[in-house]
Amino acid sequence: MNEPERIHIRRIFLGKHPHVALMTAAGFLGISFKALEKEVADGAIVTVSTEVGRCIPREELIAAAMRRWPQVEIEEALGEDASRVLPEALRLVELRARIPRYQKAMLHYLARRDETTMDDVLARELEDVACAHAEELSSAVPGFDVALAWPETVRS
Repeated sequence: MNEPERIHIRRIFLGKHPHVALMTAAGFLGISFKALEKEVADGAIVTVSTEVGRCIPREELIAAAMRRWPQVEIEEALGEDASRVLPEALRLVELRARIPRYQKAMLHYLARRDETTMDDVLARELEDVACAHAEELSSAVPGFDVALAWPETVRS
């Protein structure tokens, strides 16, 4: 990760303003204003009207950043501040698992295809499992509700 991205990640996650102007948000996310407008039009990012015009709520900007950068890069950029801004249940941990070779090959293929990491592919798939079993897991796994609801639970 380069230094400007690290700075933008820190501004997104550590900022105190409840809303961010669209142009500022595009800059923080490292995308063009036109690309940001497309995400808004597609419903991927929700805006709100304020006295200064349309803005992006902080939690929407955080959610967009979580889609934009791998979580490992976000946690590296945040450093010690990660434990302050990310719920404990959401923080990365190392997982060691024994799986059939074809599943490893599948994860590797999907990661290459999507230009990401095997960690990210597996995390996306596990997120689907979490959503499919949310009701049961909410009562069985400590911190599950907080992790699943985040960043909508972000307080300014």
